[in-house]
Amino acid sequence: MGQSNFNEQSIGLLAKLYVWRKKISVITLISAVVSLGVSFFISPQYKSTAVIFPSRTFSVSKLLIEQNQGSQEDYMEIGDEDDSEKLLQILNSSEIRNQIADQYNLWLYWDIEKNTNFSQYYLKLKWNDMVLIKRTEFSSIKIDVYDYVASRSSKIANSILELADSVKFRMTREVAKQALDITKQEFDNTIIRIRQLEDSLQVIKNLGVLDNKEEIKAYTKSMAKAIEKGNEVAQKKLQEKLEILRKYGTSFDNIYSNLKKYRLKYPIIKNKYDEALVNYQKPLSSKFIIEKPYPSEKKERPIRWLIVLFSSSSAFILSFCYLLFKDKFLKFKLTYTSYLKS
Repeated sequence: MGQSNFNEQSIGLLAKLYVWRKKISVITLISAVVSLGVSFFISPQYKSTAVIFPSRTFSVSKLLIEQNQGSQEDYMEIGDEDDSEKLLQILNSSEIRNQIADQYNLWLYWDIEKNTNFSQYYLKLKWNDMVLIKRTEFSSIKIDVYDYVASRSSKIANSILELADSVKFRMTREVAKQALDITKQEFDNTIIRIRQLEDSLQVIKNLGVLDNKEEIKAYTKSMAKAIEKGNEVAQKKLQEKLEILRKYGTSFDNIYSNLKKYRLKYPIIKNKYDEALVNYQKPLSSKFIIEKPYPSEKKERPIRWLIVLFSSSSAFILSFCYLLFKDKFLKFKLTYTSYLKS
């Protein structure tokens, strides 16, 4: 029963479509002609495409300076999904968008009023329409740039690739600068402390203490021999030496011990300082370029046949629905009028 009703309704709709075919055809044809005419007034847009893979995210020093032969990462390795997501965030940043807009005066060419309360809002809307950046199923990143001038679309795409590294470098440079300042201060303090300890040690050496522990052993042994022989002159001289060791020996040991620690610390902090300096001055690229953007020879948008097809289909459906609604309404009106008369 249900299938029978469905078939009857389908036949009824087809019958109405046949009855209204002229009206619907005229409306559809007018829509097609109008949409075709309008499509010629739409400025053509040219597309330039770039495809990149993210590189691994590591500090330069850990990749190239540190001597971790067994666990050192390969800086030539393509990044994973996490690296791809980080690079996507950079590519979609407002910093890149604004720099590109200023560099190529997109405010003028994209008809956006600059320095107003809504300038950033309209720039972002236009940017999202003209610049499409998305991650592919292979974890690469595809950048499609549209513009009204073919050469400018490729220039914008190339500038986006260049700015990706500069923005990342700017972000990491802020942290690298803090690390560099800390390690440099510690490095400088280590050198100053070593020199201070060396000067203090030299002062004590000038007083006659060259090696406290060894001298105590030697003078004590010599004192025993002098006492055994009854050599009072030698005993007096040795006693003076032992008195100097007693007076300055502890200081000598403390200074020498601290100096030894700082000398052992020096190559470590020097290595850390070198690493921080490299990280601050020498960035690595954040990407591998698979496909470079080039100017397109033919326009990409608008697709006139698609505009005509969409508008014609919409006009066909809307006109049919309107006529169907009008027919239902007239039937309802007649039924209601008859009911009132009866």
